[in-house]
Amino acid sequence: MAEEPQKSKMSGWLRDLAGVFVVMDDTKTDEKPTPAPTPPQTPSFSGKTTASTPINTPVTAPPASSDFVDDLRNRFRKILEEKNQPGFDFYEFSLMLLRTSTNPSVEHFKTAYEGAKLLNPNCNQQFLLESANFYKSELQKAFEATVSAGEQKKSALNAEKDKEQKQLNNEVANIEQQLSKLKQQIADLEKAQSEKLTALNGIEGKFNDKFVEIEQKIQATVTAKEGVANEIALIESGIKQYISS
Repeated sequence: MAEEPQKSKMSGWLRDLAGVFVVMDDTKTDEKPTPAPTPPQTPSFSGKTTASTPINTPVTAPPASSDFVDDLRNRFRKILEEKNQPGFDFYEFSLMLLRTSTNPSVEHFKTAYEGAKLLNPNCNQQFLLESANFYKSELQKAFEATVSAGEQKKSALNAEKDKEQKQLNNEVANIEQQLSKLKQQIADLEKAQSEKLTALNGIEGKFNDKFVEIEQKIQATVTAKEGVANEIALIESGIKQYISS
């Protein structure tokens, strides 16, 4: 028979179940949870159970591996072993029954019940069912604690996801603003380039008239100077010819 359940900073069974989803402070993060040893023919209790806070997964998750399910089952069995009450009750009756068969028949039940009455004269149907309620209650508590740990892990992951998503959205928005500025700068440069190319293509026409005007003035200057020079030469010739010294 089990003595008083072992106690620790955090109830051993709750710590063990929470380890399915989170690593406790005094455990190494790089170590996988060690499956609890399977007690010989520890009773497995059937029945419908409902979590106080259902797990609502946003995506369809494939079934967990059979090894993981077996590990959880062993953890729940270990909890019931730790919660075993002093004296002979439903727990010991289940051990006695399941040692004979994993799928006990009517005869198995009768044989186990006869043995139970020898070990505990007060054992009867009501006693066994009442003690069974205790173990079902403890199993439900462990189940809800496990689901709660999973929900907390999901909430933490959602918070982490939302934080990262927000950061990425901000970074994308910032990049888009920079791209918008760069696109505007490129558009402005392309416009300026087009204007300069147009000016470059028209530069000959722009300066040709001025060159023509200057060239005309230069030629007019030459013509004017030659005209005046001819007048001077004519007078010089007349002086030399008609005026004696």
